[in-house]
Order: sequence, then C-alpha cells, then structure tokens
Amino acid sequence: MLTIYLANKYIKAAVGEMSGGKLHVREMVQTVDEGGAILNGTIVDEEALLALLKNLWEEHNLPKKDVNLVLDSNQFTSKELQVPVLNSKKKMDYVIREFTGVERITDPVYGYFELEKPDKKSKLQKVLAMAAPRDYVLQFIELFRKLGITLSGVECAAGARYRLLKQLTSLEGKACIIQFVDDMNLTNILQYSGSIETSNRKRLFAEPGTPAYIVEIARATQNLISFAKAQNLDNMITDVFVSGITEADYEIYEDSIRNINPDLAVELLTAGKNITISKNEDNFAGYAIAMGGLIKTDPDTNIASGLKYTPEQLESRKQKRKILIPSVTLAVVLAVAALVLLGRNLYLQSQLDDLEAYNQDPEIVQKCAEYEALNARIAAATGISNGLSMLANTLEQYPKVDSKVEAVVENCAVGLVTATIQSYSAQTGLLQMETKARDVSQINQFVNLLTEQEIFASVDYTGYNEDSNGTWTVNVNCIMAPEQIEEEETE
Repeated sequence: MLTIYLANKYIKAAVGEMSGGKLHVREMVQTVDEGGAILNGTIVDEEALLALLKNLWEEHNLPKKDVNLVLDSNQFTSKELQVPVLNSKKKMDYVIREFTGVERITDPVYGYFELEKPDKKSKLQKVLAMAAPRDYVLQFIELFRKLGITLSGVECAAGARYRLLKQLTSLEGKACIIQFVDDMNLTNILQYSGSIETSNRKRLFAEPGTPAYIVEIARATQNLISFAKAQNLDNMITDVFVSGITEADYEIYEDSIRNINPDLAVELLTAGKNITISKNEDNFAGYAIAMGGLIKTDPDTNIASGLKYTPEQLESRKQKRKILIPSVTLAVVLAVAALVLLGRNLYLQSQLDDLEAYNQDPEIVQKCAEYEALNARIAAATGISNGLSMLANTLEQYPKVDSKVEAVVENCAVGLVTATIQSYSAQTGLLQMETKARDVSQINQFVNLLTEQEIFASVDYTGYNEDSNGTWTVNVNCIMAPEQIEEEETE
C-alpha cells in the first residue's frame, strides 16, 4: 500500500502495510513544490502538480494501485462521533445525519472509520467521520487518473493522525500534548485517556531554523494548557511530545517548555515498537502523517467510496433492482416474444449503424475534442481561483502594527520607561523598539508587561547600555502574534 500526503511545500509518500497489529514501512520519499502548485491542500497549478507527481513516481518506481491520498486542507470537516452498532450502510446514514446543517459544504461526500471497538454494553462505538465537497475530492481523483494512478482512498490529515497516535506505545495511558511541525504549519493535539480532547492548527511566522521559530512552537502549547484548565485536566497533563524539529533545536524547545511549566516531561515523538521502518528511520517525524495513512480503514466507508455513484445513480440502481426481480418470472414469456422482436432488432440495428457512423464523423470527433479541452481549461481555472482565495485568507492572518499596538506599548511604558518604536517587519512580524530608563529594573518590569499582552507571541531584549548620565538603554524585540488558523475541532 502507498500513501501520498499533500499539504503545501512538501509532497510525501510512504510505502508499507499493517501486519500482526504492527505497521511495517518499507520506503519513504518526498519531492518539494518550489513553484506553489498546491496551497493548503488546494490545487493552484494542475500541470505543475502533475509534473511533480509524475517525476516522483518514475524516480522511485512507486506503485499505482492501492494508493491512499491524505490532504491537509480546511475543505474537510471532521467529527468524533458515538454511533450505534449497525452495518456499514446504516452507520453511514447515521453519520450523514450528524453533518446536517454544515452549510459551507456544497454537495458533500462522506466517510468514517472506527476509532474503538464496539462497546457491548452500550451498543455504541466511537468513529471519526469526515465530509468534503464532492467537486473538491473529484478533482484529485481525476488528477491521479491522468497519471494512471488509482486512488483507493481519500481522507483528511486529521484522520491519518488519529490512527497513527493509536499505534504509538509511548502515548498509552498518558494525558499529554502532541505537536506536529510541518514547515510553517503547526498542529497541536491534547490527548487524554487515549482520546483526543481537542486539536487546533496554526501558521508559524518565525523563520525556520531560528530560536524564535522553536520558541513560537513551544508557546503554542499554552492554548491547550488553558483549555485543559477549563476542563479541569491541567493537573493531569504530564508530557509534551513534539514531531518535526531537529535534535539540534530540541534543547531550545525543552527550555521553552520548562519556562511555561517546569513539571511537564518533554520528549521527541518516536515510532515505538509497533512501527518498523526499513529505511531512514530517523525520518519518522517528517513522514508521520503519511505513515498514519498506511493504516487501512474499511474501503466501504472511505470517503472515496461515496464517489462511485451520484444520488441520482443510486436511486436509479434501486429502481432497476425492483424491476429485475419480477422480470425473472417473465423470462419464458420474453423468450417467445424474442422471435417477434428479432425483426425489429434488425431494423434498430441499422439505425444504430447510422448513429455510429455519425459519431465517427471527423467533424463531430473534432468538436468533441474541443469540448473536452474547454472543460479541462474551466477545471484548471476553478483550481486557480480556489487557490487564490485560500492564499488571500492566509495573507489576512499576517499581523500588523497600528494605533492599537502603539497604545498597548504606551500603556505598558507609562511610569516605567521611554519606549520608541524603531522598525517593524511585516514579513517576520518583528517589532523593534528602544527603551530608556534611569533604573534598569524598570525596563525588566516593562518587558514583563509586554510578555503578558496577547498581541505579542514572544518578547526578548538585548544590548544593555548605560550612558554617562546614568540612563540605561535596552533594545526590545517583539514577535507579533497572528490569529490562529484552526482546523475543525474534534472533541
């Protein structure tokens, strides 16, 4: 089995299978999308994405059947549900009813997979259900079909993460925070008693590879700690696991978590004994979501299974079955009538031959080809439009410095320091200011006040300097806090 994971910059593939309750991963490969062919799981440039995928398959000789596609996109809505113990079809009907009222999904297609075995006493079981617009999923089915690749499944990244977490023995029985770092995207999960209590997704603004980037990741745990406190779970959280940072950055990350809560144990998320990796075992963090997609679900309840037939086609099939049963009893009568109809059949055959000759006419064939080409261009334009809309939404999340920010700085400085804003970088969210005070402790008080402000993600200060008049000057750097881009929460 192969899983292909699409999100933003990196396109990742993992080959393997489940056997004996363990996940065996044979190969993990990736390619980098430098041109922005896909953004937040939405196709922006179909031709460029086709070229990237084709090269990835040819270079590594990847299988073209039994391929599961995992998409990190807010086009999906996912819910953790308690459903009655029913057969697959009736469970799907129940799941569909649970999504009633989700108006933002146009012509949705649904899927689900089991999170736990059925409870014999309550006759209920926990599932993760998901829904996405039919056209959104179909465009990926058609995209891979152009490469001769058959998609056996399509799902959201949240589903793959759920199944992967169930395989990690290091998480068993723990109330913990888990962080998945994927370039500029960060997913935060709070797990308690084997279940995900809440999750969110945010964009990172600091430059990867810098201390500020690692500090920003660590600070994102504060929202989950606040949620846990509201649910009276904060005293039960014992561990923080992180996936996607280097060992070189781990020390900075650990120190940052200690500053938030010194009682939390910090660990890098590892594969554990239930996952074996034949090659590049050190790359577990980078391929975690792709590996989660290798854990198979029921093909009859996969979101791709809902694309086999439209509602109209399903209704037509029901009507045909109703006609088929009584028709068997009429078989003998129809056999006699066949002789009468033979003559008419010959007449209709001649008409069919005329129609086939019409369909083979070069002028008609050319018009059909032009029609298909126009449809392809329309589909490409739709993909570009969707991608630009997603890009516009993302850009709106960038922080900005306005009079409100200046007022916050002035309020914190009153009676303590003289603060002058020197510069601001919209690209990095870095606000630099110069502070002066007669007493250096007043500068420290000023910095503490800034740290408590929600508009700043981080605050640090450098360059202590005392002039001949006894005035202290310190440079203060603040990283503006962006609004979070949250994935649908599952509770």
